[in-house]
Amino acid sequence: MKKVIFYAIVLLSYGCYTPLNNSGVSTTKQWLEVPGKRVDFDGKQYDSCVQFKLRFWPQEAVQRLDLQASCISACCWRSEQDEITLDFNKGFNEELHRHGVARKYSPEKITLKVTHSNLVNVTKVTVNPRSAISRNGLVKLSYKTIRDEARLAEIERELELQEESYQPQEPPVDSPVATRTSTKTKKTTAPKPQQNIGALRAKALVQRNAGAKIDNYFYRMNKTYQAQNAVFLLSSRLLVPKEQEDGTYLVTCHAKARTGIDEKHLNTSDFPCGVWLVDINVQMVLPQDNKAKQIAQ
Repeated sequence: MKKVIFYAIVLLSYGCYTPLNNSGVSTTKQWLEVPGKRVDFDGKQYDSCVQFKLRFWPQEAVQRLDLQASCISACCWRSEQDEITLDFNKGFNEELHRHGVARKYSPEKITLKVTHSNLVNVTKVTVNPRSAISRNGLVKLSYKTIRDEARLAEIERELELQEESYQPQEPPVDSPVATRTSTKTKKTTAPKPQQNIGALRAKALVQRNAGAKIDNYFYRMNKTYQAQNAVFLLSSRLLVPKEQEDGTYLVTCHAKARTGIDEKHLNTSDFPCGVWLVDINVQMVLPQDNKAKQIAQ
């Protein structure tokens, strides 16, 4: 009887815990799973593979995380990393430069510390800050939208150039065509800022080769918002090509959207849809950053 009471006291010290996982291990949180474990010759656990079944609001906050390394999309062995840090502002400066606008989340980081007791066969996770994750595994973040007005002006200019149709340059001055061009015509025809025809072709290649996958990515995002009874209103995609020294192009994709808990409370957001490497000579389009690789899968 005393032994039973002792175990009950130990269990209460760990808090309420969920039923056994597939590996036969209990946990202190319903969003903490233990799909596998390693035991010694005496049958005692010395290692376990843990996974955090978390949900996020706003949903796009997960774009700052490596879901596999964070033990969210796959389990991680506790012996290799028993403490996980979810850094929601990682890459903020790079995103602000790329798009001119970026979100800064709070809390900036959430730390998850995992321990296991063989005595009661319970795996425990400690969350810091303690209130950062709800009982059912919802990570709810607040955020501020930071705008770099100078960078936005640069991007706006790039988009204006992108919309201009390509005009062939004037022939050399010693060509027969140039000889027949009157001085009056030359004075009245003012040169206009023009985008290289290669950049236009690079944009068209991304649209043709990756457009469907980008559309599908935003379709899935919209379904996620709908599942949480939220609003996701997406505008058309914007493709900004930039020529590299080797003649290839990096085409940055992003889209404007309005999101919120309902149509009366909407925020304007900018959603990246990847950076794509384009070689117009061989008609090749390859994902260049993590977001593009995620979309291309």
